[in-house]
Amino acid sequence: MPTKCCFKGRGDVTLADYLAYAARTVGLMPVGNAPQFQVNATETTEDVRDFTSAVGGLHCQHREIQRVDVSLQLKCAYPRNMALAFYGTGSEDNVTTAVVVAEPHVAWPGATVPLDALPDRSVAYVVKSSDGETTYVAGEDYEVTTAGSIRILEGGDIPAPTVTSGVGQPNITVGYTKSTHTQIQLFNRPSAPVHLHFDGFNVMDGTPRPAYFDLYKVKFGPASSVALIDENSLTLQLTGTAECDKSRPLGTAADPLSQYGTLRY
Repeated sequence: MPTKCCFKGRGDVTLADYLAYAARTVGLMPVGNAPQFQVNATETTEDVRDFTSAVGGLHCQHREIQRVDVSLQLKCAYPRNMALAFYGTGSEDNVTTAVVVAEPHVAWPGATVPLDALPDRSVAYVVKSSDGETTYVAGEDYEVTTAGSIRILEGGDIPAPTVTSGVGQPNITVGYTKSTHTQIQLFNRPSAPVHLHFDGFNVMDGTPRPAYFDLYKVKFGPASSVALIDENSLTLQLTGTAECDKSRPLGTAADPLSQYGTLRY
């Protein structure tokens, strides 16, 4: 009787840039909590009818793999996960703290004015007119939003900006301190393949049994949707395709090797 029957996986899904991992210049980094990791194979079949028989039927059939699709759900908004989901670039805390003396902005009455970086809200802002002659008062002329933007209060002393040749001109400057934070540039690169390694275990045998599952070359598309406001916490739904890694050996007829991946359990 087989000793391995049911399988229910738990563990870490890890990713690394395909070319960099092949050169061993990076390591496999965990994606965090992944509630679903699924592989779906699609095949192409060709049926040849039997024309020698009066009742017809199937003379022969050819079946081959057409594609291998990969589905991955991510619950952790790590910077590398967000960059993967948005075809972007960026890294954790890649914007460091710094003092901004006079950042110009076009500020319309009643409007929210995002700053060029996430501010350190523990440090007071200095909001002035564009010529630096007038200092505006928080709570009377503007307020600071929870996210740290400036919201111009109607009825305050900040005038509407002038428009020159159809372009609004800066009418305030903001002095503040940048906080250390992460910035991801969105949709600024093509899809790049990754090596995927599942470093997990099977929980169905009573005692967890180790399991490795590797796909050598996977190319993910961007997240199908990203709900930044929702009743539930953020989920990044990624789908991709496992490609044949031609750099891998095929082995021999007696001992064939895969150019797609391996399962060890």
